[in-house]
Amino acid sequence: MDSLRRTAQSTWQSIWIGLFAEDEFLIKTVGTVAVGLLCFLLANFIFLLIDLTGRPQWIYKYKIQEDRNFPVDRKRALDVFKTALLNLGVINLFFMVISYPILRWYGTFRCTGPLPSFGELVIHFFVFRILEEFGNYYGHRILHMPQFYKYHKKHHEWTAPIGMVAVYCGPVEHFFGNLLPVSAGPFIMKSHLFVAWLWELLVLISVTIEHSGYHIPFLFSAEGHDYHHRTFTSWYGTMAFLDVLHGTDKPFSNTVHGKRQFISCSFTPVKESVPEKMSSKHE
Repeated sequence: MDSLRRTAQSTWQSIWIGLFAEDEFLIKTVGTVAVGLLCFLLANFIFLLIDLTGRPQWIYKYKIQEDRNFPVDRKRALDVFKTALLNLGVINLFFMVISYPILRWYGTFRCTGPLPSFGELVIHFFVFRILEEFGNYYGHRILHMPQFYKYHKKHHEWTAPIGMVAVYCGPVEHFFGNLLPVSAGPFIMKSHLFVAWLWELLVLISVTIEHSGYHIPFLFSAEGHDYHHRTFTSWYGTMAFLDVLHGTDKPFSNTVHGKRQFISCSFTPVKESVPEKMSSKHE
């Protein structure tokens, strides 16, 4: 088994070097942007198809705000799509180009050398997640302060969000609220570029589900962030522990939506398994 693992790792490493060890600048800049953009578009393709057509009809039972954006307005969806291309394409490329000298000096996002072991991946991802949550939560709280809300207002135009709204924001918010918290972990940990790309993919898929407007079985719940978009208050983070620490979870946790904040392992919609009346009795 150990021999098989070493052979597989050696093969994958040879493929990586063959594909990505030629032009370091292009790989770290254009390559990173292309990976993120393609992943986001692919992750959103199915959701956007459902949102635009209102089909298949059966998925409607998993929609959190049943009376909103089903189907979604095509002009509004096109506006979100254009903003996503601007942020994930142009702004991200600008960020990577100006960051390149720092990345090279610091020795992070390396393209060569041994690929990380599974244990290293786990440690890196743990650090990434904690740093991203701190940056996300406190950055989000700051953006909701009156003097800074003008930079966040665009994102909250969608009180019933769809997947692509995850990156629907102005360049200032995208830079400070999205790019910096997500990039902090891989930069500090001097991660291999493969690890940084894998983290980028997971984050983009995660925020797509979080903004999708659906509570789909076996995927993590979007109830918390959907509630935040609806009310503009409560649930500023994603992991909950900072919301609990600062008490910003309470407006959400005390509602029926808070009771539905769990991964559903049943095809029965949570609106049926945790109905309004049942929640009221427990409260």
